[in-house]
Amino acid sequence: MDGELKQNEPDPSFDTVDAARLLKAIGNPWRLRILKELVREPQQVSDLELSLGLGQAYVSQQLARLRREGIVTGDRTGRAVTYRIVDARIVPVLEVLYRSRSAAQSGRVDKI
Repeated sequence: MDGELKQNEPDPSFDTVDAARLLKAIGNPWRLRILKELVREPQQVSDLELSLGLGQAYVSQQLARLRREGIVTGDRTGRAVTYRIVDARIVPVLEVLYRSRSAAQSGRVDKI
């Protein structure tokens, strides 16, 4: 059957370099927590400071990294900047991460 992938055969359209870049960009526990908060709703730095118990400088530094990578954007209204996720890959990736954590805790193994 031409054109079909066999089980465990790599998908040639999958860009592993791009995937690795994305995983590296989100590969910080606090960036993951920031993204988890932003999935719920767009937020300002001060909101993230309160919900995560982090300082303004650290939150801003992590958001700057996510912004440089094109994962989030900031919408300015006066002096306030509200951050939101713009990379459509993030929500499914976070869902897989949290689902896999739940599966690991339950001892369940899911096939890909």
